Amino acid sequence: RALEALDEILGSDEVIRAAKTPKGGFTQVRKISLLDTLLFYIFRSAETTNKDITAYFSKAEKPKVSKQAMFKALNKTNPAAFPIIIRRFAQKFYSYHDYNTLDEYLVLACDGTKMDLPPTPEMVEKYGGYLNQYITDTKQIKKPQASCSVLVDVLNHVVLDALVRPCNTSEIPMLFKHLENCEDILRDKKVILLCDRYYGSAELFLYCMLHGYKFIVRAKSYTYKDYVCGIESDGEISVPFNKAWYQRMKRDDCKNYAESLGALALRVVKNRFEYVMSTKKRPQEPAIIDTTYFTNLVQEQFPSSRIVELYHVQRWDNETAYFDIKNHLEAERFNSGKYNIVTNEIYGKILCFTLCGCFYEAAGEKEVQKHHGEGQLRKYDYIPNMKYIVDTVRTEYRLLQHLAGSKSAFCGLEWSNYLASIIEDLSRRVVPVRPGRHYKRWKRWMQWIPIAKFRLDGRRNPPIEKCYKSNGYMTTQG
Repeated sequence: RALEALDEILGSDEVIRAAKTPKGGFTQVRKISLLDTLLFYIFRSAETTNKDITAYFSKAEKPKVSKQAMFKALNKTNPAAFPIIIRRFAQKFYSYHDYNTLDEYLVLACDGTKMDLPPTPEMVEKYGGYLNQYITDTKQIKKPQASCSVLVDVLNHVVLDALVRPCNTSEIPMLFKHLENCEDILRDKKVILLCDRYYGSAELFLYCMLHGYKFIVRAKSYTYKDYVCGIESDGEISVPFNKAWYQRMKRDDCKNYAESLGALALRVVKNRFEYVMSTKKRPQEPAIIDTTYFTNLVQEQFPSSRIVELYHVQRWDNETAYFDIKNHLEAERFNSGKYNIVTNEIYGKILCFTLCGCFYEAAGEKEVQKHHGEGQLRKYDYIPNMKYIVDTVRTEYRLLQHLAGSKSAFCGLEWSNYLASIIEDLSRRVVPVRPGRHYKRWKRWMQWIPIAKFRLDGRRNPPIEKCYKSNGYMTTQG
């Protein structure tokens, strides 16, 4: 059904209109159609454009085109088309009424990341980069970056909305844009929104309350500290609004709602983590981390232990989504410096992640059916291998043939049997989940610089410094 939905959306009039740039394009029948360019963005996986062209047109059983013609067609595709495709795909997905929920709640997570872009003048002009004491003007920027944000259903591995914005764009405005874009999708649905400490704002809390959404947001140490200090482990606080608060609010709907309430009522949950870093050397003292969460979930249905588990277990799927997009799908590898092509490549990888997420869920259900009732006979829980799924989806030529409308594509029962065989194969490629793992991230010595190009965050792949007294490098917190 996901593949049928994607096929229908890619050929819809809405997408065709959105994909046309002001200069026109795709108005005549040519060797490279709009569908070809969209599928090319979604499924490209080779190191060079020539390899991708050869792979795509041979799988789609179409005459091969030149690299120049392909780049011209790719540059004619408006980046506004992909966010529409992503949202329509999510809308179709929720129309089936058999998706995963938590006590009838959709569990959504939002987070942002920076995407390293090709160092071209056009990228610097469109997206910019960071300024500091050495780089004081945009003309001096040598490393352009884009702010990328996605709203993900962590129980179903479906991206509801995605945004690629200039480097200095804040995460909270992008989250508001996600929620506005997805109002039709989320209408009449019970929602729990998970966010990290950079999203803690009264305006977001008011917006969620106004639309009936539940939320769990990790708090910074100084947020409402005069009120939070009075809570021992789990309790309620009421933060009164004043004139300065109303003046800072940028959204009129939230401001009017705040004036009607007079005070912000929140539930505060506190927790303490203690863990020991995994190391081959001598034993270490346990690390202690105190955390605080703001939520509007009721204590009777969601006790404090469940709040902590929900945030740290489910929200991590949002972090791994970026890991999959950046590493497995190689979202930061570009073969052009053109704005349209670079932006479309990022969106194409995000849409490909959603498609892979459907196979991930199907393979996970198959894995559970195989080992149902085993109890404690298995040491660990197992989940499908996302890297293998990504490689399979992008290289299985029958999937591409089906979406491209090839004459050799399977149909009917033969097509169903083919998909079942893929899911059976994916269900056998699993990896163990070892809960409570903690590895030393910072102050860790390494002999050489890691070859992994994509830096997800400061913990998974932190910055490094040269050790001049010894031959090697040391990880730092930056």
